Amino acid sequence: MPLLTGWSEALIPGADPSNLSRLDDEVVELPLLLPRWHASALEEVAQSRGMTTGQLIRRYLTDLLEHTSPQSRFES
Repeated sequence: MPLLTGWSEALIPGADPSNLSRLDDEVVELPLLLPRWHASALEEVAQSRGMTTGQLIRRYLTDLLEHTSPQSRFES
C-alpha cells in the first residue's frame, strides 16, 4: 500500500509500515487544499503564537501522531 506521499515502502530502505516515525531527516512537500477561511484562521492563530502557518501545521501533526498508535495510522 502506498504511503501518504504516494511512494511505495519499497523506495524507503528499512521502511516498516508499523513504525514509520522519523525514518530520516528528509522532508516532503504535500499540497494541501483548504477553504479560504481555514487558511485565514490558521494564519491568524500562527501569527498570534509567533509562528508561521507551516510551523503551526507541523506542530499539530506532530502532536496528533505522537498521540496515535502506529497501528491505527494505517487502518482505514
